[in-house]
Amino acid sequence: MTCFDVFAQYYDADTQDYHDDIVLYREMARRTGDPILELMCGTGRLLLPLAEDGWHITGVDISPTMLSQAQQKIARANLDTDQVQLIEGDVRRVELPEHHFALAFVGFNSFMHLETIDDQLACLATLRRALQPDGFVLIDLPNPDPRQLLEEDNRLVLECSYELDGNQVMKTVARVSDLATQMTRITYWYDVCSPQGVISRQMMHFNARWFYRYEMEHLFARAGFVVQSCYGDYDLNEYRTESESMIFLASGQ
Repeated sequence: MTCFDVFAQYYDADTQDYHDDIVLYREMARRTGDPILELMCGTGRLLLPLAEDGWHITGVDISPTMLSQAQQKIARANLDTDQVQLIEGDVRRVELPEHHFALAFVGFNSFMHLETIDDQLACLATLRRALQPDGFVLIDLPNPDPRQLLEEDNRLVLECSYELDGNQVMKTVARVSDLATQMTRITYWYDVCSPQGVISRQMMHFNARWFYRYEMEHLFARAGFVVQSCYGDYDLNEYRTESESMIFLASGQ
């Protein structure tokens, strides 16, 4: 079991109010057509609306629990199994149809789970093999601000609270960042209070590796990609110093 299997039961509730990025993937799907590939698809937060729009899409994730939730959503939406395929696998070595996909993406900062250069290049190699010769890959990352990282370092923050299955859930987060390694150690605590007032706690740790613009461009180049654009937000405005995001659009040509 991975830490993300524990996280799966809370993920959809954690992100229930976040829809900002789906407009980006809908726009890119309109530009490229399908089939579409999402690596690290989780519970299908991005995959499902694209499938509901009629696109053929494949999702890959290492967590069987996450994929089980995605499958339940697909079933509830009455989507054709020929249209949506879910694959349990490691994005560094998963076997996919070669030169098959018109668009591939890694959304919502998920590329940050790849801690080493070897892991990052292995994931990009997976994308390169799976992409059509004239296809495109999209990777969405935050624009790192060292000052903000230091300000939030080792602070305990109540990130959100909500009701889930009749229980009250409070999510608390702590982040510890190392500027030298560009790594943040993230801890989530989920305190779950039952209607009877009994509190249980679940905790998960994971590392997030952050990137700078030309570091990513270098990784893309080593993997055989050409970066076509770097956007600073989901409206596809140009990346700038103050941008919240770094969204890379790359091709194999």
